[in-house]
Amino acid sequence: MNRVITRLMLWGGVTIAVGASMSYGQCTGDLDSDSTVSASDLAIALSGWGAPGVSDINLDGTTDGGDLALLFSHWGALCNQPIVDVRLACVPLSIPPFASYVQTFVEGTAVHVAIDLTLTPLPVPLIGRLYVIDARSAAQWAANDALVDVRGSAQEVFVQSGSVDQNRFMLDQRSAPLSGDGGLALGHGYDLVIDLNGDGRLSGGDLIDGRDDRAAIWMTRDPAQRGPLEVTSVSSYTASGVTSGFTQARLWYPTSIATLSPRPLVVLSHGNLQQYLWYDYLAEHLASWGYIVISHQNNTVPGVETASTTTLQHTNAILSQQATIAGGALSGKIDSSRIVWIGHSRGGEGVVRAYDRLYDNTYTPTQFSLNSVKFLCAIAPTDLLGANSAHPHAANFMLLWGSADGDVSGNPVNTSACAFNIAERSVGFRNTVYIHGADHNDFTCCGYNDFVGPAETELGNEAAQAIAKAFILVGVKVHVDQELPLKEYLWRPNATLRPPQIASTTTIVKELLPPPSANVRVIDNFQTQTSQSMSSSGGTVSSTVSNISEAKARDTDASFGWSAADAHNGSTRTTSNDSQRMLACDWTSSQRVEWSIPNALMDVSGFDFVELRVAQGTRHPNTVALNGQATFTLMLRDAVGTEARVSSSAQGDGINLPYQRIGDGAGLGWQNELRTIRLRLRDFQAEGTGIQLGQLKAVRLEVGEASGSAIGRFIVDDLQFTKE
Repeated sequence: MNRVITRLMLWGGVTIAVGASMSYGQCTGDLDSDSTVSASDLAIALSGWGAPGVSDINLDGTTDGGDLALLFSHWGALCNQPIVDVRLACVPLSIPPFASYVQTFVEGTAVHVAIDLTLTPLPVPLIGRLYVIDARSAAQWAANDALVDVRGSAQEVFVQSGSVDQNRFMLDQRSAPLSGDGGLALGHGYDLVIDLNGDGRLSGGDLIDGRDDRAAIWMTRDPAQRGPLEVTSVSSYTASGVTSGFTQARLWYPTSIATLSPRPLVVLSHGNLQQYLWYDYLAEHLASWGYIVISHQNNTVPGVETASTTTLQHTNAILSQQATIAGGALSGKIDSSRIVWIGHSRGGEGVVRAYDRLYDNTYTPTQFSLNSVKFLCAIAPTDLLGANSAHPHAANFMLLWGSADGDVSGNPVNTSACAFNIAERSVGFRNTVYIHGADHNDFTCCGYNDFVGPAETELGNEAAQAIAKAFILVGVKVHVDQELPLKEYLWRPNATLRPPQIASTTTIVKELLPPPSANVRVIDNFQTQTSQSMSSSGGTVSSTVSNISEAKARDTDASFGWSAADAHNGSTRTTSNDSQRMLACDWTSSQRVEWSIPNALMDVSGFDFVELRVAQGTRHPNTVALNGQATFTLMLRDAVGTEARVSSSAQGDGINLPYQRIGDGAGLGWQNELRTIRLRLRDFQAEGTGIQLGQLKAVRLEVGEASGSAIGRFIVDDLQFTKE
């Protein structure tokens, strides 16, 4: 590492080395109190030569060469500087903005730190000390500013003039890898400090990521790996108050349950022609992370309604029988205010219907209530009941589904086999995890192989179940235990955040849509103001793209084969009784769609992301011609006309090609696969663009060779600004 040194010749041939990198934040030598050490301070020192006074820096009674040495050792320094709160932790990018500022990392993976001098001006060159510190709350930082690096010692970093990629550093983990051990938490938090004044404390001029209650880094263990607790199981017990013939259930709980605080309850509800004995892999996994889990017989043959009843009955039964089941080991140890329902196939729709019945007050359990159910997860659910009954309302909801499903297939003929319908009805926090190559029975131990797709893409049970274990655990941790940094698993692409047991070659398409709140500012969700020239927020919309269509997200001709008459071909997101609308368009040259932002909504400086959901249009000639990932650029423009652009691939990945499955019409490609693209607003300010986020006037989606893919077809929904 180079240290920039300036040598000044003084009277009598004395040479003093001035190291501007050693003094940021200190005030030694600032004789005129203008917060910088410069020529004016030198003039004051020389005017007081040989006498005491303000220029006697070392307080030895006279101004002499010793005082000049101190002054020059701080030459160029800025002093009386505030502590600077800034995002530092990132993954590196090869394209602007050169750093994706994130929080969550997996144990054993690289963590980088980056500084954008256009947003965090520093008197470079500087040499600082980079500290990694066990995360402290804001109150803890206020009480203790000592810097103690968890690796044993801090690392030196050299900050120089230049762009972000020239001021990007990898955290040194060679001698002390950062641990993700948080006990029963999946991760452990760390804060980052760059000490620029060398005093070993968080003080003026230093940079910190994590001074608030948010950790700078959340280092996690692999969510697909077994947890830290031993597990005890009861192979079968009889539940009381349950429909005759469906009273049996299996139980798992932490062996050390007596030493733990009351634990959340997870209920597993199987599908039609399946058994409650087929989900041991998932139950064992969740119990090892501290949850009490039951898998119960489910009354699915009559239909989803009866399946929902057995879910409700078994949940009530375990709570009422906890003093006697397993010899009373669970007595007082089930937290009835934190319940998770997970269902597969008809059982997946069944848990949604069970929630709907609580919501509608058509079923009243004695041991819990609607507010007790903190998280719903539907694995490849049917949609037999439709819009009025298979409705998750404002529940925290996850859909987990495989593209090679031969049962709940997502084909355009049968809407009851289109699981995305249920997700689109959700008005709470929702996410979907769509897995290329997984089939319906991969999520059980023993179902028949119903894989439909290109043979080389078949995942099989072990790989699909690793994904289920990882993402369901993350969902439970986020919604039940409020381990909020884990939300990044639910939207970041595999390229930048991947559980190690999941192969890098596996395509997982993720959507995350936060619920309506003050943390979300919708620009266009296509649900109101249905004219193509007006957004749902009331701003004007203009476009040059081809074949633009704003309509229900529904394939209307019962075929995935491309037809110009079916503008939303491949969209299996709604039934005739649902209302979800989306935008479809295509391009073969540089084109765009631009949304103006109404004046009342133009201040987005308090938000973190601009985001939207995007899919490639299956079997469209442009999609076929592209035959790979699609990319685009988002442009923001402020009130004075300043524009800033960030590529959709700035999070490390593009919009994937739809799963190349045949059937239901001519051609290759299955249903449209929406993915959430989140771009940090800070990235639009990177490298000194000067854009004013408090006066934002327009958002533009740009496509074509200069902006991304030269050709393509997109389905777009939910353009909005969100907070982290």
